[in-house]
Parts: sequence; structure tokens; C-alpha cells
Amino acid sequence: MTAPFLSLAQIRNRLILTARWVLRDHQPAPDGRCPTCRTADCPVATAARDVLRTATEVLLWNTATQPAESDRDGTPPAD
Repeated sequence: MTAPFLSLAQIRNRLILTARWVLRDHQPAPDGRCPTCRTADCPVATAARDVLRTATEVLLWNTATQPAESDRDGTPPAD
């Protein structure tokens, strides 16, 4: 299936799977260098970590889980 027919959740899941796959291929060797890039600080692995971090933060922005208006200012809700 191509991207125009995928939901946002499916696109997010594919991004996560791709980032994990990249991290597996660019895992540092015992000497600390990436076996693919042959560098100590692999920019590809760094980008994959950024994608994972961003994709997991998206769940925090869900509007259904936003606190109630009275909770935002620190006062308890009135009973």
C-alpha cells in the first residue's frame, strides 16, 4: 500500500520500524565505530534516534488527553 492510503498511525509505525532497522545496521562495534559509516559518531544513527524520539512524543500531543482547564492553573477542580 502506498502512503496516500495510509493513516497517520500507519505512517508513524512505519517510521518507527525503519528507524529501528537503521539503528540495528548502524550499531557501534566494540571499538565504538559504526561498521557501516566507519565513524565514531554516526550521523545516520543520530538521525534515527531523533526520528524515534519525535515519533514517541507525538502521543503526548493527543488532544483527547489534554488536562481540563481547571487543572492547567494548578487549582483543584470544584466539586
